[in-house]
Amino acid sequence: MKKSYFLLLLPLIFLQSNDFQQFIQQQKSSFERYKQTQTTDFETYKKAYEEGLKEYKNDILQQWPQAELSTAHKWVQYDKNYATKKSVDFQNKTIKLEVIANNEQEAREKLVESFNDLLKDDVQRAYSNDQLEQKVQAKLPKTVLTPTIKTKQKIVADVIEKKEQEAYVEVIKKEPLVKKIYKENTIYTANLKLPSTALLKKARLYTHDVKEYAQKNSVNEELIFAVIHSESSFNPMARSHIPAYGLMQIVPKSAGLDVYNFLYKEKKILSSTYLYDPSNNIKIGSTYLHMLYFNYLRHIKDETSRLYCSIAAYNTGAGNVARSFIGTINIKEASKKINQMSAQEVYKHLMRNLPYNETRKYLQRVNERRYVYLKLLNEEQL
Repeated sequence: MKKSYFLLLLPLIFLQSNDFQQFIQQQKSSFERYKQTQTTDFETYKKAYEEGLKEYKNDILQQWPQAELSTAHKWVQYDKNYATKKSVDFQNKTIKLEVIANNEQEAREKLVESFNDLLKDDVQRAYSNDQLEQKVQAKLPKTVLTPTIKTKQKIVADVIEKKEQEAYVEVIKKEPLVKKIYKENTIYTANLKLPSTALLKKARLYTHDVKEYAQKNSVNEELIFAVIHSESSFNPMARSHIPAYGLMQIVPKSAGLDVYNFLYKEKKILSSTYLYDPSNNIKIGSTYLHMLYFNYLRHIKDETSRLYCSIAAYNTGAGNVARSFIGTINIKEASKKINQMSAQEVYKHLMRNLPYNETRKYLQRVNERRYVYLKLLNEEQL
């Protein structure tokens, strides 16, 4: 009886087996199509950025001796005619205003106008006037997440008091200007110094978001502040050549893609419009710190050792951290070696063996700044 029952089940088992294999094959095909879509979308994104950047540089060089661009720590913007340039270096706390003018009097008038215009600039306005971003945006596929920027956070007006603003205008009107000639253009430059408190004032603007996402991600607030300081010097319009965007310098294809999927179970390539929003950027960056510490590097037992490795991995990736210990990107195997070392030994090893000097300096800066921001938080200055 049992044998007959088993024989009756054979066709069903065989059918189910075939159905299961077909299901697996369909899943594989679906995943491959999905991977191809993501790769295609990113390549389209990359192509749009590279084409837009080339056009933008060419436009600048028609009027200026070099195509100065925004960086992670410096915001640079030209007017629509490329006759005026504003730049704010958050790292060195300087403002540089440049205008093309026929004479010094005209130049001073234009420079004052440019400074007053700078005081009006916020993230939304800066983005809408950013000719590179507009060129790139026009070329992007619909699959890239491109929400409208809503934040009205100022670029520099929120760190310059009214009396200081008036003093800057007097400097522009009276102090000697730097003058140079390029082609048929005469370029006049006014150099100003941001207040010494500018960086701390900028940091305070992000305290609410830092506290919120630090708590949600079980990450220390001082670590997030230290990363923001090291990545962008609190420049809300930070953009590197990679490109990476915003306060915590999120790369759309790597950290942006992984974190968005972690948070929302959906893979999206995040555009600059999403990442220039400070709240979005801090959410993505702090979640990435969480993923590094609690997921990718979870096999490292000592909390301080894991923190050092997480800081380095934020800059260069977990694979390169593993490579510095065992020569391969297998972080689980690297963890075995790391677990045999003290936290101090791990830090020294990273500082000697990380593949890039940039990452070694980054680890040192972030680690030192953690203590600065912890002190400020304890003193309730943030």
